[in-house]
Amino acid sequence: MEIDVGIINYNGGKSLLDCVQSLLRQSVSVNIFVFDNGSSDDSIGLLKEKSLNCNIIEQSENLGYAGACNRLLQVMDSEIQVLSNMDLEFDTCWAENILDCFNRYPDAGSIASFVIEKSGKINAIGVEFGADLFAQNECSGKDIKDVSLKEKEVFGCYGAVMSFRKNVPATVGYLDQSFFLFFEESEWYFRHNLAGFKTVFSHRAKVYHQRSLTTVRYSPLKLFYSEKNRLRTAVRLLPFKEIIKLPYRGFFRYLSMAKSTPSHSSDGKRLSKIQIIKSLLKAWLFAIALIPTDLKIRRNYQKQYGKVGEKTLNLIKKYSIS
Repeated sequence: MEIDVGIINYNGGKSLLDCVQSLLRQSVSVNIFVFDNGSSDDSIGLLKEKSLNCNIIEQSENLGYAGACNRLLQVMDSEIQVLSNMDLEFDTCWAENILDCFNRYPDAGSIASFVIEKSGKINAIGVEFGADLFAQNECSGKDIKDVSLKEKEVFGCYGAVMSFRKNVPATVGYLDQSFFLFFEESEWYFRHNLAGFKTVFSHRAKVYHQRSLTTVRYSPLKLFYSEKNRLRTAVRLLPFKEIIKLPYRGFFRYLSMAKSTPSHSSDGKRLSKIQIIKSLLKAWLFAIALIPTDLKIRRNYQKQYGKVGEKTLNLIKKYSIS
């Protein structure tokens, strides 16, 4: 089987170059596509200077992560396809182990990589959910030596690196471009599960991740997009009796977040409580305004997948936050 890897770049700088070079060092060959999402830095110039063996697609405006993924899906054609952040470095045997896992699990639609922070901590094994669709990475922040690692079925791939068979997007469609950033991969993998595709985690397929290089960890911008899109997904997928509980559950989760959120974002800027509150209010207002749109999408999902509310609750129970 051949494997296509599509990298979404936005002002990636040297990180993009490191990512591409790590893919060129793979023990099996991969086809590399780089989609530049309206960058203003010299990352594509650096790539071209090196004359590396990759296909570069340049876009003058930022389509968002989902939009860039969709453009890559239109040009990639191998049996195994991968969508990747630019801030990853791939272990030399990553592609070999991904392909091996696909061969050993012919019924798997996706294979989830073992994502490790460059600090050495675990970034993600799989994805877990709360009752309100709040998502978190399984084992995030833990030491590798403290976790028993083995192949297992998980909800879906962590959004920084998603590996799947060509027939998966052909069946469930593309990512929702209106999400722009964050939670688009979770909504997409709910559709994967509803369509009957499973995902297997491979602890041998290692990638190293420099988190939130573009959006800044703990930033109000990240909070706005992640909350708005979580709420939109909830309207599409949860039973109505669970949707009306969202404000109640959100209130108590926000109180818990207020206690655990650091005083500064990852770029060193002080986090303003007023900014955070404004971001949350804005997210709710946008999500409420889009309820008619999302109810229409919900009806389409019902026709395609059946009782989405009941099936989504079962998925939450199966992959609940431990």
